Amino acid sequence: MRSGGLLRNTLLYMPAQLFSPLLQFTVTVVWTHLFDPTVYGIVAFVVAAQELTGGLGLAWWSVYLLRFRQRYAEAERFAAMDARVVAGGALSQIVFALPTLALVGLAPSLALFAATAAYLASRAMLNHYGEVARATHRIGVYSLAQLSSPVLGSGLSIVAALALKPDAATALFAMALGQTIGVVLVSIGLRRPPRLGRFDRAIFREARDFALPLIFSGLFAWAAANGVRVLVGVGEGVAGVGLFSVGWGLGQRLAAMLASLCAVAAFPLAVDRLESGDRDGALRQVALNGALMFGLMAPAAVGVALLAGPFVRLAIAQQFQASTTVILPLAVLAGAIRALRVHTGDQTALLLRRTRAMTVFNFLDAAASLIGGGLGEYFGGEIGAAVGCLAGTCLGSAAAMGFVVSRLGFRIPLAAIGAIALATIIMGMAIALAPPASGALGLAVRIIAGAAIYAAAIVALAPPVRRFARAPFEFVARLRARDG
Repeated sequence: MRSGGLLRNTLLYMPAQLFSPLLQFTVTVVWTHLFDPTVYGIVAFVVAAQELTGGLGLAWWSVYLLRFRQRYAEAERFAAMDARVVAGGALSQIVFALPTLALVGLAPSLALFAATAAYLASRAMLNHYGEVARATHRIGVYSLAQLSSPVLGSGLSIVAALALKPDAATALFAMALGQTIGVVLVSIGLRRPPRLGRFDRAIFREARDFALPLIFSGLFAWAAANGVRVLVGVGEGVAGVGLFSVGWGLGQRLAAMLASLCAVAAFPLAVDRLESGDRDGALRQVALNGALMFGLMAPAAVGVALLAGPFVRLAIAQQFQASTTVILPLAVLAGAIRALRVHTGDQTALLLRRTRAMTVFNFLDAAASLIGGGLGEYFGGEIGAAVGCLAGTCLGSAAAMGFVVSRLGFRIPLAAIGAIALATIIMGMAIALAPPASGALGLAVRIIAGAAIYAAAIVALAPPVRRFARAPFEFVARLRARDG
């Protein structure tokens, strides 16, 4: 199995994939000190809802472009069609703004409606142009797209809350402004000036037929990850959504960040292998990505479970601490399990054009998560909702992985999974037996020590990891030799 291409692209994508979620993570923590639970609940829900509205309006087209970019790399008619779909997708976000706010139980003011629509439209366009850059391996432009939202958008939301007033409309308007600036900069980097060409019915029909199951998959995937917020809102109100969303949002974001460190580079490489006729190589590429992802997710989930208490007391505003301490590790585990399923099972189905299977996977995940979350919320409030959602995620993901292994030929790298699990257990025992962490320095020492113990254990237990661990240094050495 060749890992050089994956490793090289992973390293090049890593700065954006690491710093963007870390900045968003930091902004989420800062928001707990600026917003009360009701305002936080509104802003957090709109941010989460964008994944759904963007999927319905534009992300389906982005996935089509990513999968079939090679066929249209030089086609002017495709670029013109892209501009039309982007314009239509952005306009659709205005339509989606009102039901987004209605889901959280709000009859919005004109200012909040306008701010929500502007946020949804600018974020959808920014995400799409980032995928355009990814599809064409424009890593610098992709990094700019990834960083624009947390640096410009979320950064301006903090400035606006401090300088003007900490309400939801102000925060969303500020984020929309920052994201719009990002769209302009990324468009310049892609050399895509805004222009509308002829509507191409043939391209649209192919994209529609390919992506229609993906739209339903996206709807179900959003329901699985975020539908629990709606259930909490029904039972606990908007303030309850705010209290729930801190831990749930931080945990999901951490899991997504870890997944993206290796997922962003892997899928285009798997597509390249499949398009060249190497089906087995494409599946091996996905399996390698799954092993790498598990190697990041497993120690992170255990570490968060053991260190959530001291982190929350140190970083989160007091009114959010009790709920966040319990919900954060549950959210990380649920996000990790779902990410592993999406970036192995779903991507296997996407590669092999079994998109209807993806729809079924996500439907099962959504149904199980919502049933579990609803029962949990009824019997245990927002914490019970998190437990129930996690249980549903486990059931749905197990069913999906069983299908891709038995029917699509995906092979789980059991030896690597076993070594990672054992190394994680060793790390967890070391952290649990260490003296309690006190203050930021003590917490940092525990995290660094845990990472070092895990790294040493995995290198000792898995000889292939030793070779893989040397590869980044060899890659840097080659770059220096070439530049010299």
